[in-house]
Amino acid sequence: MSDNASHRFRNRTVRGIMWSAVSRLGAQGLQFIILIILVRLLPPEAFGLIAMVVVFTGFSDLFVDLGFSAALIQKKEITRAHFDSIFWLNVGVGLVLTLAFIGLSPLLAAFYQQPLLQPLTALLSAKFLFDAFGLVHIAQLKRTLDFKKLAWVDLAALSLSGAVGIGLALSGKGVWSLVIQTLVKAGCTSCLLWLAHSWKPRLRIHRAAIKELWAFSANLLGFSTINYWFRHADDLLIGRFLGSMALGIYGKAYELMMMPLKIVSHTIGQVMFPALSIIQDDQARVAEVYLQMTGAIALVTFPMMVGLFVVAESFVLGLFGSSWSMMIPLLQVFSVVGLGQSILTLNGNIYQSQGRTDLQFKVGGTVGLVGVLVIATALTWGLYGVTLAYGCYFLLISYPSLRIAVSLIGLSFSDVVKNLFPAFLCALVMGLVVWGAGRVLPTHWPHAYLLGIQIMLGVFIYTLILHLFKPTHYIQTLQLIQNELPRRHKGS
Repeated sequence: MSDNASHRFRNRTVRGIMWSAVSRLGAQGLQFIILIILVRLLPPEAFGLIAMVVVFTGFSDLFVDLGFSAALIQKKEITRAHFDSIFWLNVGVGLVLTLAFIGLSPLLAAFYQQPLLQPLTALLSAKFLFDAFGLVHIAQLKRTLDFKKLAWVDLAALSLSGAVGIGLALSGKGVWSLVIQTLVKAGCTSCLLWLAHSWKPRLRIHRAAIKELWAFSANLLGFSTINYWFRHADDLLIGRFLGSMALGIYGKAYELMMMPLKIVSHTIGQVMFPALSIIQDDQARVAEVYLQMTGAIALVTFPMMVGLFVVAESFVLGLFGSSWSMMIPLLQVFSVVGLGQSILTLNGNIYQSQGRTDLQFKVGGTVGLVGVLVIATALTWGLYGVTLAYGCYFLLISYPSLRIAVSLIGLSFSDVVKNLFPAFLCALVMGLVVWGAGRVLPTHWPHAYLLGIQIMLGVFIYTLILHLFKPTHYIQTLQLIQNELPRRHKGS
């Protein structure tokens, strides 16, 4: 890659990350506010009922796409025939899944022994069809690193759906407010994507175009299937054997752990895949970009996870209330998991950008099977036992999972650890200071007040540590931002 091409690539990638960050930060902040309002209006059981349905509808979401969106992004040479064919395939599969879930809703209700799940599932199944109309548009925008349009679409759809959900909850609609909120978001997203992108599908399907992409997408679909059930076997088993309340608490604890990861890791990750696909033949460059991006991620996610572990009690009691107190130890376990998951969640970008979805499928299948067995065994230990078993399992599989993935781009496990260690050390020092402060603050103060003090102290201490010791990735990130801001100003 020439110097000019490399410079353009870097600029496009940085702009993509910045707009992706706007989307993620805005969306997660807004979603968090909506969540806090809804958990104050609805009981844990309502969230548990939705989680029971989402275990199955979330899995079926994989089949609406069939892995073709990633194939459209990764493939170097693409034609209109590819986009047209995948669009109509998505719509067809979305319609079939909608009808299938309407028919299967009685069985789902019988499985969980929750009669209300039948109408909930039947209505929620419409999401498949709504989503299908926007998948190709999303793939095209990601392929060109046009995350600005994706940001506005996401924020607008979330704002409208959140307002609808809160309004329905205030009017006493209970769990139905969560279902309608989901459908409104899916429908608005697809409509806005059609307005944001000029591409419109032609009524034609080319079997050759689908077949050409299938070699890549089939392995990705296989991995996604295995990975999905590994990640959701806990939800399925907890909902079936421990009940809707337990699942509601467990699911919200996991969701809170994922929020910082979605803001940071997923923000960079969704730009990383198309960016690495562009330079996929330059392994040294891919390795360099990977280390820079994971280092930048760790600077943000590590202190967030360590901080969440330390302030878990004040966080839950201050924002959610005492009815969610069972979440505290679960949230602490997930905070530890989040340290590793913020980095391991990017493994898929390596496999897919290098065209090795076959290896991704094999690795995911192996660790996923073991994970399901671990969780099933831990059910006898109750909700906390399942959470702790999940945490221990995740830490144990982190080494082989990361080592295999980074070996594809010429890196070793120790290379990654050395790259991340400065961020971890800074976060650990910050966490110890905040923990110490929590021990000396008056226990009779309101939890929300204690939380605010601890958060402000943590931000101050961590910022001070970065300023004093200046880790390499901190300096690199500042330089990228400083270089980009003047360019953005000139272009405005």
